[in-house]
Amino acid sequence: MRTSILRFARVFLFLLSMFASLSAQRSRHVVIVVLDGARYTETFGDSSHSNIPLIWSQLRPYGTIYTSFWNDGTTWTISGHASILSGNRESLKNDGSEPPHSPTIFEYYRQQTGAPAGTCWVALGKTKLRMLSHSQHIEYGAAYGASVKTSDSEYDDRIAIENTRFALLTNHPAITIVNLPATDEFAHDNKWGGYIGAIKEADTLVTLLWNTIQSDSMLRDSTTLILVNDHGRHTKDFTDHGDHCEGCAHIMLLIIGPDTPAGKVDSDARKQVDIAPTVGMLLGFKTPYSVGNVIKSAGQDSRR
Repeated sequence: MRTSILRFARVFLFLLSMFASLSAQRSRHVVIVVLDGARYTETFGDSSHSNIPLIWSQLRPYGTIYTSFWNDGTTWTISGHASILSGNRESLKNDGSEPPHSPTIFEYYRQQTGAPAGTCWVALGKTKLRMLSHSQHIEYGAAYGASVKTSDSEYDDRIAIENTRFALLTNHPAITIVNLPATDEFAHDNKWGGYIGAIKEADTLVTLLWNTIQSDSMLRDSTTLILVNDHGRHTKDFTDHGDHCEGCAHIMLLIIGPDTPAGKVDSDARKQVDIAPTVGMLLGFKTPYSVGNVIKSAGQDSRR
């Protein structure tokens, strides 16, 4: 009984704070798509945009692209994803054995709202990324973690997107992150054609995901999509990554949603750790342990 009362109180206080900001933000759901290990020169940095024609022509006009966006921390898969979710420059073992040190946006959201695990999802993608569900922070942890949907074929982007569609259409969660692993896997195998082909397939799959969102009555017009990389690849060697060269550190960011200006280009320097507090701004919760800055342009709707 006491637990139910406390949960009701948290939800009431959260809704009260949300009411105060309703005039500012319309997002009720955020979907973060991580295109694992795609280099900027093969995505937004390519003037022909030949590998991402649908993202460029069909999605970009509805949102804001960020041309100076950087992973200024550890340019590895686990650390990059954890930094996106925590708003801190996490430096973790890359085998999935170490959870984030700082609270994730899943934990912030659930702790402040009293919402159940089904309101937050990790859709995979690489199996080792199930560690993203929650941090080891003493004030948060598993009690506020996200649900996880693993993949029977962890390097298949199509399955990862189907896992995401399942989570979205079944649960209509507030926060979802999906890992698209194929680009990174082909590159590590030194298969240039496979790497480029995976980016092109991701282009189709991300567009399909956005169309799925727009076709659902609960998600349409209330969902922000954030398309980003965990890291890039070495400037002179596409097969690997892990340092601070421009190829590894300069990554893509596109934000589309009801609160984000359409058809805009933001050239200000932004960091990977800025995503977590920005999600907090969009959904109305606080990220007290984050070191990132809110990307204010993601919440200014020029269409009003």
